[in-house]
Amino acid sequence: MFETMVAKRHIRSRKRQTALSILAIGLAVAISLTSVSLQNGFQDLLFDIIVKDLSHVSVTPKEKEDYIYLYRTLIDRIWSLEGVSAVSPFLGTSASLSHKDNVENVELIGAYPWEMGRIYPSIAQGMVQGDLLSIQQDNKIVIGKQLADKLEAKLGDRLEASFPDARPASLLITGIFEPPQGFPEGMTFVSLTTAQRFLGEGDVVNAIDIKLYDVYSADSIARELRKTGYRVDSWQQLYPEILRTLAIENFQNIIVMLLIMIIAAFGIASVMYMLVLEKTAEIGMLMATGASPGQIRTIFLIESAMLGFLGGLAGVLVGLVFSLWLKSLEIRMEAPGGQELTLPVIIRLSDILIILLTAVFLSVLAGAYPAKKASSLHPVEALHS
Repeated sequence: MFETMVAKRHIRSRKRQTALSILAIGLAVAISLTSVSLQNGFQDLLFDIIVKDLSHVSVTPKEKEDYIYLYRTLIDRIWSLEGVSAVSPFLGTSASLSHKDNVENVELIGAYPWEMGRIYPSIAQGMVQGDLLSIQQDNKIVIGKQLADKLEAKLGDRLEASFPDARPASLLITGIFEPPQGFPEGMTFVSLTTAQRFLGEGDVVNAIDIKLYDVYSADSIARELRKTGYRVDSWQQLYPEILRTLAIENFQNIIVMLLIMIIAAFGIASVMYMLVLEKTAEIGMLMATGASPGQIRTIFLIESAMLGFLGGLAGVLVGLVFSLWLKSLEIRMEAPGGQELTLPVIIRLSDILIILLTAVFLSVLAGAYPAKKASSLHPVEALHS
């Protein structure tokens, strides 16, 4: 094709300007791809927390009440709703655990271990010693690894549990788990009857957590359960910062990516404009030999597209290498709650294609004005310039 041949000749003849244009677009694409890969990682991390490590709906006592008394009847009502995959009653209370001369304040959670494991599968999957199901026997406890280190306790040791107004208990460690990312290290688990006996309030619970097959049906399930008079919250209500963070991160990332790409595209626009000025005589000669204004315009648009594609391709390669390098480092970060998180990096083919096409589109757009100027030149004036 005549237009493509001329565009290639222009690119090869101006090596320095071509390299600068490719570098500008390449850097913009590399930065954009790295940024998007990090955002993908954070979004997946947050969504994993929602799906794996959080309940989707939480039922708590009625106003001015501390406990749910008729929780068995309420659980039957919950199971009758469509889309429920797991239901687990909890009784949580503060406690002091002591071992030797070490004392730590913790949250003692009483639960049915088989149901709790379905609500919080990361606990069961994170067991490094023992078995979560072991707490179904009375006076057994499962604790986090960090807490075990602080108490200088190991599997098979006994912990003394106490708290004001509570009934002291001697608890045997039958499991130690690695807390999932973002999980409080002071969370411990016992059977529901052990927690009820420790608290001394009878057959009560203070929360019922629900897991759903469809996480986005949480609001409708919560509305239905509010008819019972209990306080019911969906994960969207309990953790609005997750949705807000996802929306803000996504919007910011798009804006930053576009700004970087537009700045790079302006570099191509200036290069193309200078090319029109340098090649004015050549343009006049082409038009004198029969090239139409449309063909002249196409030459410069093709050249812009080529620069955008080459720069985009180079940027994708650099961005991929840099993103994979970041992922291999397994950088540890400290979350606001004090937990350590691994820097998440996720690369998607769809993002690569979108960024590459955006680079080409903005490059063509940037070359539109120089191309129009070139096509509007008069052949005689161009030859004498």
